[in-house]
Amino acid sequence: MNGIVILAAGASTRLGRPKQLLPYKGDTLLNRAIKAAAGVHAAAVAVVLGAEAELIQSGVTVPVVVNPQYEEGMASSIRCGIQYMITQGAERVILMVCDQPHVDAAHLSALLAQQEATGAKIAASYYEGRSGVPALFDKSLFPELLALEGDVGARHVIEKHAAGTVVVPFPAGAVDIDTEQAWQALG
Repeated sequence: MNGIVILAAGASTRLGRPKQLLPYKGDTLLNRAIKAAAGVHAAAVAVVLGAEAELIQSGVTVPVVVNPQYEEGMASSIRCGIQYMITQGAERVILMVCDQPHVDAAHLSALLAQQEATGAKIAASYYEGRSGVPALFDKSLFPELLALEGDVGARHVIEKHAAGTVVVPFPAGAVDIDTEQAWQALG
């Protein structure tokens, strides 16, 4: 089984309000991410929330995993999401964030297709000259993801296993919403 974990636990401190709830093209950033993930066939989807979880999870249509340690940083949310997907029997997991507004089901499906075609342990998105999320991880890498600590994300594992990683070009992946300026530029 394939799993998709949407990492959305951050406090949006640079933005000053929950980015998960920002409207974009008729929906919120989080709901757009959920719809993209739900558009991938044969994938279980879950959202990891932390800051403002009660407010944000209203209306969420997929399982929510609340990360009580979200203030630690991205690693704690990755651990929560991977632990949840292990209980669901996931063989592979795509990690994605809710603040990349151009992620769609076609790109997520391309990651799965690349991994299936090559047998690579990681299929990562490629933008701005480097590999990043959304990225798919084989279950053999779950222990490394579970060992991450602090404000370290999945890129650490991707870089460590660069030789075993296939990439899917995704120039639009460079757009993420962390500040009011980025949000305004998205328009």
